[in-house]
Amino acid sequence: MNFLTTFTMTVHEPVYHIPKGYSSLQVMLRAFRFSRSPITEVCGNMKKFGDTYSALFPGNLQLILTQDPGFINHVLRERHTNYQKSEMSAGRGAQLFGNGLVFSNGDYWLQQRRLIQPGFHAKRLQGLYEIISRTVDESLASFPVGDNIDIYPLMYRLSFRVAIRSLFDIPLSAETMTELSQAFTDVQNFLVDDIRQPFRRLLYPFNGEKKQALERSAAMKEMIRGIIRRRKADTASYDDLLNMLLTARYEDSGEGMTEDQLIDEVLVLMLAGHDTTANTLAWLLYLVANDEEVRQQLIGIAKAATDSQSCIRNDYFHAVIDEAMRLYPPAWIADREALTDDEYGHFSYPAGTVIMTFFYGLHRSSDYWEVAEEFHPGRFLDESGKIRKMNAFYPFGAGPRMCIGNNFAMAEMCLFLQAFFTRFTIAATDQVPELKPLLTLRPDKVLLHIRRQ
Repeated sequence: MNFLTTFTMTVHEPVYHIPKGYSSLQVMLRAFRFSRSPITEVCGNMKKFGDTYSALFPGNLQLILTQDPGFINHVLRERHTNYQKSEMSAGRGAQLFGNGLVFSNGDYWLQQRRLIQPGFHAKRLQGLYEIISRTVDESLASFPVGDNIDIYPLMYRLSFRVAIRSLFDIPLSAETMTELSQAFTDVQNFLVDDIRQPFRRLLYPFNGEKKQALERSAAMKEMIRGIIRRRKADTASYDDLLNMLLTARYEDSGEGMTEDQLIDEVLVLMLAGHDTTANTLAWLLYLVANDEEVRQQLIGIAKAATDSQSCIRNDYFHAVIDEAMRLYPPAWIADREALTDDEYGHFSYPAGTVIMTFFYGLHRSSDYWEVAEEFHPGRFLDESGKIRKMNAFYPFGAGPRMCIGNNFAMAEMCLFLQAFFTRFTIAATDQVPELKPLLTLRPDKVLLHIRRQ
């Protein structure tokens, strides 16, 4: 075979069937509009392209956004081993909040999940119910009454106190609580802006924003380190989450977590344990204030409750909470990065593609929900009034990475409903809260009329 007749080996590049969507240039042109109102933008794009569309970000980062429940189930459950949290969120989150469960991946994430999961089983959480109830009662003792009261910051402070007390059932000064809460909020807000507005990173060397966020993160970690060391030196017994973390042991070595690992997991539990609950309770009270029938049912159940267990197991409480999380899911969107090439339906895409699961759109889709925009807790109850599972509903995610604290969050919210509606009644104002889709879905404010019963 001479040079002229040498055969040529042809290498065929794989052909992918990416959903229709936006090019890199179009993404850049729409970046400001997306940054200002991401939920409105994504909802509009879902109407334009269907339940799934694509967006090619600068740097050749391929995103696919979907509110197709089959596609979501494929990513979060059926093929979950082929997906991990993306560098876009997890990598940057870990820089500020540590390598805890929310931000870790791979074998390390699985190791930590197996270590911590038993501490969040429903039976193990019963020891925390007294702490939650006591903290809620203390917060409600000074709860304001009157007209046009913004209840969102009240819910935020209450849920933060519950999270801190559940983690560390020890007295912390008001100054420590305030400093810890402010540092946490500042770091979280920086992370949100960093993810949603990546072009800001060009300015970090000049404006010092990232340096300040890292300093706040370090200060927050040192506060937690001090609390952990105090606890280790304490000979008293405790029934809080820190005790669970301190006593957890790896199966293979019998060793516990290092101090840095403990700090990382405490930060994750703080992040997941108060922001989502605060948001849900604020949205829930807004919805209930606008529905007299639901409000009267909650008041009746709250006054008739005899103990914490009856509250936590009450099906109507659960239905109201579920319906609030359907309309305003705290985790309104989630991301997963494909580790290898994958396909779903008639779509196919390469490794490195980031799938964004748009729970907000799915939860409000008329394809899966009757009168989807209306607040109707009864949809979650069967004919006998028992809670029922619903398809196309992901209040805490799904699959192996489903929120580890879902039982804790539901118990906390049920206990709050009982305590609140035995003391207060609420009425709506003309104000309609605006959506603030950060890491979680916040309202800008929720103005209600509040009266003692």
